[in-house]
Amino acid sequence: MNRLMKRVAALALCGAMLSACATTGPGAQREVSQLVFIGDSNLDIGRAMTEREGNPKDGKLVPPNTIGKRYSNAEVLPEFLSSRLGLTQVNYAWGGATSGTTNIVGGADMPDMRETGLLAQMVEFEAALAGKPADARALYMVMAGSNDLASVDKADQAAIDKAIAGVLANLRASVTKLDALGAEFIVVGTRTPRPIVSDHDRATEEPNADAKNDAAGRQLNIAIRKLVADLDKELSADVEVFDFYDGIRDVIAHAEGYGLVPYSADPAAYCTAKGQTTDCNRLINYDNAHKTTAVHAILADKFIKQFGLTK
Repeated sequence: MNRLMKRVAALALCGAMLSACATTGPGAQREVSQLVFIGDSNLDIGRAMTEREGNPKDGKLVPPNTIGKRYSNAEVLPEFLSSRLGLTQVNYAWGGATSGTTNIVGGADMPDMRETGLLAQMVEFEAALAGKPADARALYMVMAGSNDLASVDKADQAAIDKAIAGVLANLRASVTKLDALGAEFIVVGTRTPRPIVSDHDRATEEPNADAKNDAAGRQLNIAIRKLVADLDKELSADVEVFDFYDGIRDVIAHAEGYGLVPYSADPAAYCTAKGQTTDCNRLINYDNAHKTTAVHAILADKFIKQFGLTK
């Protein structure tokens, strides 16, 4: 269904239910029944770390919603959204997940994690439905692609382009599947900034070798934003983008205004730095790829405001 048809449908509903007219249009409030997360370490509330610390060779995976150590110093976005909205969450995410079936953390010492990528999580999600339609009033968030770029040579533009094309194909397949299963509200997340940020949109245009990783991510994000716009026109579901990248760049640029210390890309300023004396709740970088719980809390506020969420 294209955007015009969606608008016509919304207006038809508004005509049938006059009270709904106030909730139609940009910035309107949206009622959501539950939250469903499918993705990587930015959404993982403890599944990967719990599996790693358990027995990752026993042929069994810890289930969705497993709470444990996160890729941050405390709670991450899904938990803040769940608590602030008073909604339950179903969380399939795995740290290290690629947009395909694989997981970059699943090496020889953790074989059980090898097939826990986004597409594998989608299979798990569909199996859990047991033939029933997906909850049409739920918010479904999908986020993957960063780990697809992890081992790509950032000086090889052709390799970057190929990796991004693969991410787009997998995200398209996942969002299209959610739509077919009955999801009506799907949010796709962009890749987060790396500590050394770039203002270039291609790694080969970035003169600073240390910033090429971020530039490659910027190229990926441009492609994700376009994909989401295309899918929103093509599918019945409302498909939106939550721009982790832009949100975090805003926090970086205005750190003190958010109650954080001025931004530094120095590894000594990571929350995980040995001998760190600064309260991690005032830092931005948790490690070289993830942000602190303070940043996740800010992102949750931005998320709720952007989508006008209510329970």
